[in-house]
Amino acid sequence: MMRSNSLMIRLKNICLKYRFVFLFLAIAVLFLPFIGPQEDPPSEFVFFLGRFHPLIIHFPIVLILLVLIIEVFKKYKLLEVPKNVIGLLLGASLISCLVSLGLGFLLYSTGEYTGEIAQQHLWGGVLLSAAVSLAVFFLLSYGQSKAQYFSTGYIIALIFANGTLIYTSHQGGSLTHGKEFLTEYFPIKSQEPDWQPKPVEEMLVYDDVIVAFMDRKCMSCHNENKAKGGLILTSFEDLVKGGKGDHPSLVKNSSLESEVYRRVTLPVNDDDFMPPEGKSPLNENEVSLLKWWIDNGADPELRITEASLNPEIESIVQVYLTELKTQQRNRHLQKLSTENLINSLENVENIEMKIDPYDEKSIFISMKFPPSSFGDKDLINLQPVFQNITKASFIGSDITDDGFYHLGQMSSLKELYLQQTQINGEGLAQLSKLSNLQLLDLSKTKVNDGNLLNILMLPALQDVYINETLISKEVIDAIKAYNPGIKIHLERGTYF
Repeated sequence: MMRSNSLMIRLKNICLKYRFVFLFLAIAVLFLPFIGPQEDPPSEFVFFLGRFHPLIIHFPIVLILLVLIIEVFKKYKLLEVPKNVIGLLLGASLISCLVSLGLGFLLYSTGEYTGEIAQQHLWGGVLLSAAVSLAVFFLLSYGQSKAQYFSTGYIIALIFANGTLIYTSHQGGSLTHGKEFLTEYFPIKSQEPDWQPKPVEEMLVYDDVIVAFMDRKCMSCHNENKAKGGLILTSFEDLVKGGKGDHPSLVKNSSLESEVYRRVTLPVNDDDFMPPEGKSPLNENEVSLLKWWIDNGADPELRITEASLNPEIESIVQVYLTELKTQQRNRHLQKLSTENLINSLENVENIEMKIDPYDEKSIFISMKFPPSSFGDKDLINLQPVFQNITKASFIGSDITDDGFYHLGQMSSLKELYLQQTQINGEGLAQLSKLSNLQLLDLSKTKVNDGNLLNILMLPALQDVYINETLISKEVIDAIKAYNPGIKIHLERGTYF
C-alpha cells in the first residue's frame, strides 16, 4: 500500500512538473487534419490497426462523461472524490482519446472514409483530444496556483470536451448509418411525416387488401423483373394471365381450381408450397380473404365496404384493416428512412439510386447515362448504404478486382452486374460472404478460367453470365459438375 502511494505521489509530481506538455499537446493535435489521406495505397498493417478505432473509442466516451458527472455531484456536495482519483480518470481518458485519434487517423488515411462527414468526425476527434488535454493542464495548474481562472478553465474545458464528444459520436454514427443516426428516434420532433391512410370508403378488396399481402410475401419473386415460373402478380391482368404451369392461376368463383390459392394452402413441406422456405407464408386471415374473394367472383372493383356486409368475412376484414393501416404507415416511414439515407450520401453524382418498389429497405444502384468515370475508390462513398443494396450494376465502369473488397461488404446483394469492367476475377473470392447473391454478370471482362472457379464459394448463386469472355468449355463443364445448381449463360445478360 505504501509502495502504491509512493508511486502515485511520484506520478503526480512528474505530471505537475511537466504539465505544460499537455498545453503543447492540445495545440499539436490541431494540425493533424491538415495531413490528409495518403495518395499511395497504405500497407495492410495500417488497415489492421485502423479497424481497432471503433473498439477503443468507447473508453474515452465513458471516462469523460464520468468525470463530468463526478464534478456535478461534487458541486452539490452529493459525492466526495479525491482530486487524485479525478486526475487518474481524466489522464486515462486522455490516453484513450489519443490512441483512438491515432487509430482513427490511420483508418482515415487509408481512404476508406472520405467526404464531409468523415472530415467533421476527424475534426471532432481532434477537438475532443485538445479539450481533454486542456482539462488535464488546468486541473494540474489550479492545484499549484490560487488563480481562479485555472479552476474556471478546467470546468469550461471539461464541458466543451463532453459537448464535442456528443458531436463526434454523432458524426461517427452518421458515417455508418446516415446523418439521422442519433436523432432519428428523438422523442421531440418538429412534425410527424405527412401520411394519411386511404379512406375505407375508397378501398378495394383487390387493390388494397389482396395486393397488400401479396406485395409483402409474393411479389419479390413474381414481378416484371423477376418472374418465377413466368408468373407476375403485380397487376390483376398478369394474375389472370398466369404463368407457365398447366393450371390457371385464377379461376373466378372457384378457389379450388385457382393455382394461386392451391399453392398457398398446400402442406408447408410440399415442394410446391408458396412462398418458398425462408419467406413468411400467408396467415389464416389472408388465406380466408383470398378464398372468399375468388369464390365470390374475384372482382377487382369490389369495395371493402361491400365485402364487409358479408357476415362470413366481416370480422376478418375489420381485423385486417387495422393490420393494414399499421403496415402501410410502417412502409411509408421505412421508405422515408431509406430516402433520407440516400440523400445523406456525398460524391455519388454518377450513380443512380432507386428504392425497390417491393421492399422499402432495398436499394437498386446503376451507372447514370451517359456514363462517367467510376472506379474502386468511388465505391467507398456508397458505404452508408452497403447493407441496403440488393441490386447493383456497374456496367462499363473502371472497377477492378480491388473493388471486390467493397462489393463483398454489400451483404444484401442479390444481383451484381459487372459487364465491360476492368476485372479479371482475382477478387471474386471477396464475394464469398454474400449469402444472398443469386446473379453475377461478368460478360465482356478479362475473367479467366482459374479465377472463375471462385464462384463456387457463393452459396446462393444461380446464374452466371460470361458472354464474350475467354472461359473454356472445360471449366464450364467442371463448374456444372461440381454445382449443377449454377447455370452458366454464354449469351448476353439483361441490363438495368
